[in-house]
Amino acid sequence: MIDIMKYLFNKNLIIISKINNIVMLCSIFVGSLKKNIKDSNTYRTALLVKKEFAKYEVETKLYYLRNFRIAPGVEFDTGEKWDEFKQFYEVVNSSDILMLATPIWWGIHSSLCQSFMERIGAYDDLAIKTGFTPLYNKVFGCIITASNDGFQHVHGIFNSFASNMGMTCPPENHVYWGTKVSFSKSSEDPRKNKETMNQIKNCVRNLYLWSKVIKKLDLGTKAQNINPGRVGLLSDDTEFES
Repeated sequence: MIDIMKYLFNKNLIIISKINNIVMLCSIFVGSLKKNIKDSNTYRTALLVKKEFAKYEVETKLYYLRNFRIAPGVEFDTGEKWDEFKQFYEVVNSSDILMLATPIWWGIHSSLCQSFMERIGAYDDLAIKTGFTPLYNKVFGCIITASNDGFQHVHGIFNSFASNMGMTCPPENHVYWGTKVSFSKSSEDPRKNKETMNQIKNCVRNLYLWSKVIKKLDLGTKAQNINPGRVGLLSDDTEFES
């Protein structure tokens, strides 16, 4: 068993060493409800994730959702001229790594993150109609900040959303910082929270490596070309509506 593990480990190192020249792009969508971005603990934590990605030469961009007008809906184009979410579809399409960052309010993720997931649901319709979605070639991770418990619940919702949309969720694809859970300095600054900083290291490492392999082998495209089947209903299906 030990010999087999050594073989697999060495083989993986060879694979990774061959794809170091691939340019990677990560987009982090921050769903903080704070009006002033400087007051957002979620944004502060996302900046630390961006800094860690820089060690892997991954270009990382942050989008503060509160600064954009987002129309409700599950379509690519909701018909509202003022809708600013449409620009994010090109961002999503060009990204290799997607992350959703949220605080926990009343035991759940923010309304901005919910709106993001609903609008990304348009890709589900695309997959049903065409048998293809670009999300199959992307990996997903999340950042969660909270002054109370509920991290695992929100993490589960996010991963379920990402997986059903076709994205890959690598191991330890999350970062959690519990603010104000104690009077220690670790609750005042994520950089002083050893658990959070270690999660950032593991999360970024795994998102980077899994994304590299998927992109190099074009796994998402290959998977969708093998015996595709329609799963789910179109957003405008009325067959089962009461």
